[in-house]
This record gives sequence, structure tokens and C-alpha cells, in this order.
Amino acid sequence: MRIDFYAEFPEKGSLGKLKLLDFKSRVFIGTKSLAEFHKFQKQVIKINKKIECCYWPKLKNSYWISGFSDTNELEVLFKELSRFKGTFLMDLELPLLKPVLFFKNLFKFNKNKRLISNFMKKNSSRIMTAQYPFKFKLMGWLGLDYPIKTEKSPMYYSSLSLGIVNKRIRKNLLGIKAKTNYTIGLGTISRGIFGFEKILLPELLEKDLEFVKKQVLSAW
Repeated sequence: MRIDFYAEFPEKGSLGKLKLLDFKSRVFIGTKSLAEFHKFQKQVIKINKKIECCYWPKLKNSYWISGFSDTNELEVLFKELSRFKGTFLMDLELPLLKPVLFFKNLFKFNKNKRLISNFMKKNSSRIMTAQYPFKFKLMGWLGLDYPIKTEKSPMYYSSLSLGIVNKRIRKNLLGIKAKTNYTIGLGTISRGIFGFEKILLPELLEKDLEFVKKQVLSAW
């Protein structure tokens, strides 16, 4: 079982913890430009040479990638990513930070979905998508899941949901059939962009890891 890590705010010093790892891993580094990513990539190489750095682009205005993102930001991002040769994360989430984008970009929604889909088809082997762990048909309609063979990472953040929701998520995860295309995102183990995310206690993280290892992976 491979374990990856996500550093949403590398500027806050979280990358230093990578020195504690004695196994090969990947870290997805969240930045708003490739130049900034490469700066932190150099830091990681000095900290732990076993770690592979992957790019996690954050849109300056829209932050996340969806059909409601600003079209010009998507176009600039995809042009930038076409020059990048490594693995990168496409964080597919609704624009909850800026709800005004739901209305501002409503009439660009279908165009944006096509833009995202076309880019993903051309670069599928280099993409991991972070996405909500709910019914994929609904997520597809919302522009948050695409029937393209990329590595997909449903976000099973049990610390953020009620028990009944987590139960439904676990059922959805067990129903995934494309075994080799999925990894499971667990957490959260640090604060995110909202700043009030509930942190997953170590003993609960252990339980989630055991669920993934024994039930999800064995079911696949």
C-alpha cells in the first residue's frame, strides 16, 4: 500500500516533516504557479531524496477546478500544465470559497466542462483527481468527475462528516470497480483553506487506514 501526502500550504513549513519518512512516497505541493512549485521542490530534495514531488495547482481566483471556475484561469492553467512533465493534481471541487462564481460562471459551465474534459483526455496518464466521494453520476453532472482513465482520489475526510455520511461514503468506496485507478484520500490531518477543518485524531486515522487496507483494498 502506497501512502501519499498533500501539502496545501508548503510556505508554512509543513514540508519539514518529510524528513521523518523512511519510505518512498509522493507529496502533492499546493502552489499558484509552477515557479513557486519548483522552489519548494528543491527544498524537498534537500529534506528527503526518497520523496517524489507532484504539482498541486491552486487557481488564484477560483482556487479549485470545476465547471464554475473562471474560464481564463482554466485556459492559463492548462497551457502551463502542457509544459510540465510530471504528475499533477486536479482538485475538482465546487467554488465554496467564492459562491458568487456559481452565478458568475453559470453560462460558461458547459464550456468549462468541455475544456476540462478535453485537457484530461490528452494528459490522463499524468493526472490525479481529488474529488468528492459521492455518486459518480451526480459528480459527473456537476463537472467533478469525468469518465477518463486518470488516477482518482475520492476524499474520505471522516473528520469533516457525520457518522451517517461516513457510512454512505464507505459504501460508495466499497462499490468502486476500477481497482487500479483509485487511491483514497484520508484526513484531514491539518487545517485546510477554510481554517476550521476538524483534525482527525491519530487513533481515528488508524481506523480509516485499516478500513482502506482490509476492506476497500481486499474488496478490489
